[in-house]
Amino acid sequence: MIPDKEPRYELPRRSFIAGLAALPVVGCADSEVAVVRYRVIATVNVDHKLVQASTVMEARYVRVKHSLSGAGGATRLYGEALIFDLPGGRTFFILPIEHQETNALVSVWETAILRTLGVTSGIGSLSDADLIRLSTASGRLPFQYFGRFPAFISFDDEHDPKSIVEVDPQNLGRKFFGTTFQSLEVEITDQPVTERLRARLPWLNSKQQVFERPPSGLAHLSDPLIGHHITTAHFFGSGSR
Repeated sequence: MIPDKEPRYELPRRSFIAGLAALPVVGCADSEVAVVRYRVIATVNVDHKLVQASTVMEARYVRVKHSLSGAGGATRLYGEALIFDLPGGRTFFILPIEHQETNALVSVWETAILRTLGVTSGIGSLSDADLIRLSTASGRLPFQYFGRFPAFISFDDEHDPKSIVEVDPQNLGRKFFGTTFQSLEVEITDQPVTERLRARLPWLNSKQQVFERPPSGLAHLSDPLIGHHITTAHFFGSGSR
């Protein structure tokens, strides 16, 4: 699933580049950036046949060498939710966020790429060795994120965002009969970042609130329904919104 359109934010993947004006790094005198371009590959078993879908994303890690606090870091993520079209016209989406037990929706990939590539440092404490590991990564690896997965969602009607439902990846068969989740993997690539989702779900371009909200208008963190918390921004990386 590789789009024909080249993204406007194209950069060499294996590189350090000085500075990044688009990122809000406050008070920095100098910075280095590691760029990781990767394909997210999901595999499911449908009636005893393996089916795959993928999307290409890019994570940029900025290390601030001289800041007011002495050190620091920032990230910028490009890409969108993975579209998985199953046989028979059924579809689910893998969002670039996690639905936490607290019902908060938080970005996944910035930390997941670090863990998947064997980097144990935090975003704000990346070492020279960490930046080199990120910039020179290669191959295909299993997704690593503390034993958890990004949020899987589907729609009873794709034209109606209020019909959103969350899907348990470990129990896909409950929503999609005969389907079981097999794996989520990351493959380093130089292919362009995928841009398909806005055409598939045109309501993502709306500036209005398109998802259902509780009668109070504001979802409490005790509310488990993802549709009461989600916004259109949650379908994209921070740099693609």
